[in-house]
Amino acid sequence: MASCIALDKRQIRQSFANAAQSYDAMAALQRQVGRELISKVALPREALVVDVGCGTGFFTQQLRDRALLKNIVALDIAMPMLLKTRQRLGDGAVPLLCADAEQLPIASHCIDGLVSNLALQWCLGIDAMFADVHRVLRANGAFVFSTFGESALCELKAAWAEVDDYPHVNEFCSLSAIRQQLQVAGFVDAQLESWVYKVKYNSVIELMRELKGIGAHNVSQARNRHLTTKGQLQALLSAYPLDKDGKISASYEIIYVQARATE
Repeated sequence: MASCIALDKRQIRQSFANAAQSYDAMAALQRQVGRELISKVALPREALVVDVGCGTGFFTQQLRDRALLKNIVALDIAMPMLLKTRQRLGDGAVPLLCADAEQLPIASHCIDGLVSNLALQWCLGIDAMFADVHRVLRANGAFVFSTFGESALCELKAAWAEVDDYPHVNEFCSLSAIRQQLQVAGFVDAQLESWVYKVKYNSVIELMRELKGIGAHNVSQARNRHLTTKGQLQALLSAYPLDKDGKISASYEIIYVQARATE
């Protein structure tokens, strides 16, 4: 969800634009989470639904082919991602909207559902973003999304803490903070679940390469702007715990949310 420290929105947009070509090859977790999230989407076929942070269109395709929705708009902050969505779904199959999730260019009370798979964690403030989502939804409209929880990448965060005091891993909101802000924004019947996925990697370098490949590397405004030195990298590798098989594990806390807008 929104970071506990300031995020660089310009860097976020550029990161995902740069990741458009490499994203699909490295986004196995995003697809796994998307397949779980789609089972929580229960909307009539004619419902007007906006997929926020659609990326390369995997979840948009799930909405069309598994949820059988007929009126979907795909929204993303990065135009190269939207072009990938068009390639996946076919020209004109789904309207595309290049926009910021925190400044939705959508009229009030005009959509039936807003869904998002692992994208809203890049928003700067969940209070304002949730309020804007509530604004665009019709009465009883559905807000269904997945996001990273506060313990995501805890191993990488702990290892970097042994190297220096800069934030190297993005901070994410807790389940309780998300629940509270949903209530403040006017959502009801909120259902939240926290799952932890463990993913194995051959090395820390492979993990970091994947994070860069999906556009999810560090975008904190307080990040170290200098290149990581060989000494810092070696210290990180030494600090990251190895599994018995010589590989590493990374934990991803995923929070699934279903809520409904009030009238």
